[in-house]
Amino acid sequence: MREILVIQLGGFGNKVGVKFWEEMLKDSDFGNQNEQGLQSQDPLLNSINNVYFNLNQNKPLPRCVQVDLGQDLPCTNIDFNPCSQFSFNYSSGNNYGFVKNHCANEIMDIIVDSIRQETEKCDQLQGIQLFSSIIGGTGSGLIAALDDKLGYDPLLQYNLLIPSIKQDDVCVVSPYNSILALSQIMNQREQIVCFDNQGLKQNLSRLGIEFNYDDANHHIAQTICCNSSPFRNNGDINSSLKKLSANLIPFPQQNFLTCSQSNNQFSDYFKEYLKMDETQIFRELMSTNHNQASNDYTQGRFLTAALSLRGNISNKEVDKSCSLFQHYLDKQTYYRRQEAKKIKYIDMFLTNICKKPFQNFEYFGSCLINSTSITQSLESLIEKFNKMYVRKSYLYKYTQEGIDEDNFIDAKTRLEEICDSYKNTYQEDFGEGHENWE
Repeated sequence: MREILVIQLGGFGNKVGVKFWEEMLKDSDFGNQNEQGLQSQDPLLNSINNVYFNLNQNKPLPRCVQVDLGQDLPCTNIDFNPCSQFSFNYSSGNNYGFVKNHCANEIMDIIVDSIRQETEKCDQLQGIQLFSSIIGGTGSGLIAALDDKLGYDPLLQYNLLIPSIKQDDVCVVSPYNSILALSQIMNQREQIVCFDNQGLKQNLSRLGIEFNYDDANHHIAQTICCNSSPFRNNGDINSSLKKLSANLIPFPQQNFLTCSQSNNQFSDYFKEYLKMDETQIFRELMSTNHNQASNDYTQGRFLTAALSLRGNISNKEVDKSCSLFQHYLDKQTYYRRQEAKKIKYIDMFLTNICKKPFQNFEYFGSCLINSTSITQSLESLIEKFNKMYVRKSYLYKYTQEGIDEDNFIDAKTRLEEICDSYKNTYQEDFGEGHENWE
């Protein structure tokens, strides 16, 4: 089997992880065949074995590791392995330095040993999905310390909550925590999937839902569950974490991805006027309005994209939509930039189709997009960092925990190099003539 291990760090990581496993449980149909002999013959149980273990018992357990510095983990009706749940009597104080240099030194051996035990239960580990937030101190510090222990691994997918572009976060020192954590993980060839509260708020308001963190976590969990469905279910075109890394990351440092999800609830409400089909799903996934990070796709250039579609999807219609969109991009690039430095003769889209419907939706889709518009979030983060660092605001709280001022400058420099890499490799003329491809 090709198993996937899930690691949940901090408050955000554990709350999203609980929603993720609730969605995964709805998407999984265990049936009545729980005997050991029938498990190897049933392809459904074999596919579920990617994210669950102990299937021969009545209570299958999620393959995950939960870590939080607080005393309480989120309550849920799902059965977890108590040996993989860790809560400590610490208070991070929203301080990256305190968590990384003090708390992590005491608890990291326990966490790594639990990860080793979970991987030893796997026949063939496909990769690791990690849920965390780099806004606060717990998620940013633990993810940096864990990255030192795990080292380079191209089959790591980081699902991170990053600071919003125009919206101020509750944590005042979030620019410090975010830049220090990103400088630790962004140089590796890993998949960094970005979310922010501003983009999630826009998505929920479009559905007529008032923003709250439970609905936002549920929205993220549905997207991640749909993205991982080609890894778990049988279909015409399947994928893996290794295939995503090979197709979505053209260069080692350009590994920042964003997510989109088709708004089936909106389409079902207006089903008399809006027909949900392959073309409509494709338009929603490639639209800026459905981006779960507050980036404007029209102010950047598409590099690669991976579509994960659920339901009785026609491969021909999806390929037709991809071809039309690719033709539009090539046409715009040719007339607006003659000395085009672009990825040519490479198919931009990686399409993954799973015939099994997602819950009660006839069609459902999500996608991962690598676009130069991610520089909007990175530059906004650098701007917020500069405003605080010039005045040395709260800097003493980090220096007294062992973080030198040179580390701040190095972290900001690395992030600026990433922005320059996107801009210099794919220069785009944002003048007149940019029209909606739809």
